[in-house]
Amino acid sequence: MLKLPEPISGGLLLSYRCTAECRHCMYACSPKWKGDWISEENLRKILSRLAGKIAPSPWGSEMVSLNYGLHFTGGEPFLNFELLLRAVEIADELKIPSTFVETNCYWCTKDETTREKLHLLKEKGLRGILISVNPFYLEYVPFERTERAIRISMEVFGKNVMVYQLEYYNLFKKLGVKGKILLEDYLNLMKREDLARNVELFLMGRAAYKLKDFYPKYPAHYFFNQPCQPPFIRNWHNHFDNYGNFLPGYCGGISLGDCRNLDELLKEGINLEKHPVLKFLTTQDMKGLLQFARDFGYRELAEGYVSKCHLCIDLRKYLVSRDDFNELKPKDFYLYLE
Repeated sequence: MLKLPEPISGGLLLSYRCTAECRHCMYACSPKWKGDWISEENLRKILSRLAGKIAPSPWGSEMVSLNYGLHFTGGEPFLNFELLLRAVEIADELKIPSTFVETNCYWCTKDETTREKLHLLKEKGLRGILISVNPFYLEYVPFERTERAIRISMEVFGKNVMVYQLEYYNLFKKLGVKGKILLEDYLNLMKREDLARNVELFLMGRAAYKLKDFYPKYPAHYFFNQPCQPPFIRNWHNHFDNYGNFLPGYCGGISLGDCRNLDELLKEGINLEKHPVLKFLTTQDMKGLLQFARDFGYRELAEGYVSKCHLCIDLRKYLVSRDDFNELKPKDFYLYLE
């Protein structure tokens, strides 16, 4: 039996649907997903279960921090602005601290509408905003919209504006970037320097497939004794999706159970004998998971894997196509990785 730690921070995915199909996306978000927006009933259920558990920023409940509080995300949450407003309103009613929204800024086409939406969110109780900036979003969102979002967000939210990642924002400004740029053109501009440029980039989710040609590859056994980084089971920065799945950390396509029944899940734990994939993952037994997949017919990739996450997700992607594993959800995640 696996006992789960009580989550102190995380993100609520309103939907996996997005305006972009970024090559690095941990959750395989895409315009191809059905909307499947979280219902207001489930929204209230999940937020009610999280109320009282979510920890505020170290600087107080009115401030925001990346690994504290609760953020609304997706997909792209601004695709359903009325639902986003309702989510913020319910979270405020439940006194959930340090709330913020994560966005790719596609919607920031004009100063007036950008300012209006941000003010409405603040009036409903939202504390801040996280603005995503990197070469992958730049393929889909004109940089001018990102600049507008940052400028007006600072007017509205002040210090509660997080730019993730600021290093890329400063670089794009220095380069005089305008409009959208394909990743290949960006890399040529940078003379093919390290893609991550010393900033955080996890080779998991869609990145394991779409970015694999940029990195060296290793045989499966190379990753057998490597711990998950960041930890697979943890109390901080987990995610909860629109289908009610409790996702461990950044690991898309894995469900620890139904977060609408979070209290019961935390109390009772997970019977690992009924969840074989979770059993291997929680013991970090990648050798065992590989053999388990082989028993279903899996063949190790001849070219190798760029990360432990790549090995893990390729095994899970194969297993979900061969049998029904309750812990491998949502299944559509595995359809939109490549």
